[in-house]
Amino acid sequence: LRPLPGSPTRGTPADFVEGYLRGIHKVRKQRINFLRAVSGVCKARKAKGLTTLPFDKEAVGEEIKAIMEEDFFCAGPLSLQAMNTLGDISRFQPPLSKGLRTAIAGWALQLVVNGTPGGDSHPGQGACEAAEEGLRKMLQELLREDPSASHLVGLLERVAYWMQSGRVAVRARAISLSSSLLCFASGLPSFQMPDDAALGHLLVQLAVSLADPEAGIRAQARETLGQLYRMLLCHQGLRKKNTREPRWRRDPGQPWKEGYLHLVQVGEMFREHLTPEQTQAFLEAAWDHVLRLGQEWVREGGLFLLYSLLGRAQELLEEEEEEDDVKQNLSALLYQLWRGREVPPEVQALLPKTGEASPQ
Repeated sequence: LRPLPGSPTRGTPADFVEGYLRGIHKVRKQRINFLRAVSGVCKARKAKGLTTLPFDKEAVGEEIKAIMEEDFFCAGPLSLQAMNTLGDISRFQPPLSKGLRTAIAGWALQLVVNGTPGGDSHPGQGACEAAEEGLRKMLQELLREDPSASHLVGLLERVAYWMQSGRVAVRARAISLSSSLLCFASGLPSFQMPDDAALGHLLVQLAVSLADPEAGIRAQARETLGQLYRMLLCHQGLRKKNTREPRWRRDPGQPWKEGYLHLVQVGEMFREHLTPEQTQAFLEAAWDHVLRLGQEWVREGGLFLLYSLLGRAQELLEEEEEEDDVKQNLSALLYQLWRGREVPPEVQALLPKTGEASPQ
């Protein structure tokens, strides 16, 4: 390895990294050199077929997290380099600790999905795309490092949080990223679908976007759920990997109704493939969305998912009703449920704490 240009030391990049970790030349202007040195060492080690690094990988990860935290509101050039470098070190053993990995992923999501890529109040398309691509590659490398079902679910749940943002651009970035992560995970040889209750909870978080007021986000949500459905069937040995996604229902005469129909379809599609624990988690998550004092479409999504899995969705949509009438009826039902009234017996039986959710 050649000495790093601009480095205050004449040693190799590995020497510079070690010195930086010990606090030597650890100043703001050297952060980019530190990141580049780490990446340089990774590339050299990979070219030689080596699987470990000559320095403490966890300590480097901590420094990367600290660098990203300093950007705070946006993913600037330094954070983009930090994400690239984290992806580089993720290819080596041992894996990063779960706590550090979770913290880095959460901060990167905050910077890119919810922040302003490039550090500009009006970033160009190139800056946005570079930030999103950097985040996507970093998360994919972290998944490659730990392809467990719990890791994927944890990442998707963090991404799903931003799917209910009040900002359209944030929701669009989040749903696109979730689809990308699912697609990547399905191609990993050692990946297994989650068998625990977490799948039921995650399914609701993703499916609520079918009620999103933006048509493009609803379309991406259909793609994501179709992908998840296909993965679940493959996991259960019911379909081959090249199985087509489900055919979503259409209503040319009442296009405004299609989002509701797709929410109902989710319950019908997944109902027979969920374990009792996953079904319980699904119902609890849907009920939680019904009770939220947030955006109306989120509550409507939770309501349709809840009634669909219970087999009562036909109560929410009358054939001849107009959009305004449906909206008004849904709003009235949501209010009654929020007040603890007219709660379906099935919900009372499955969710013993339902009555406690109503306000005093």
